[in-house]
Amino acid sequence: MTVNVRFMCVDIPVGLGNGCIELEIGATVETAIRHCRDIYAIEMTIGELLKSYFLVNTRPANIEQVLVEGDNLTVVRPLAGG
Repeated sequence: MTVNVRFMCVDIPVGLGNGCIELEIGATVETAIRHCRDIYAIEMTIGELLKSYFLVNTRPANIEQVLVEGDNLTVVRPLAGG
């Protein structure tokens, strides 16, 4: 199935803002994040990535949410500082 992924992060490779990925039916948000980390060579640890906020079709989601064909997954990394 195809899932659209959008990263809203300051610490990802240039040009990785959006993309479509192919996943097995029944894949979760965590599966999608791990897949993106592997294929796009993101240097963040999986632990860092999984601390992000996730939206599926503009609604808050957790890493266990099952994705379906055509879902839009947005990954928002919290900013640090103060």
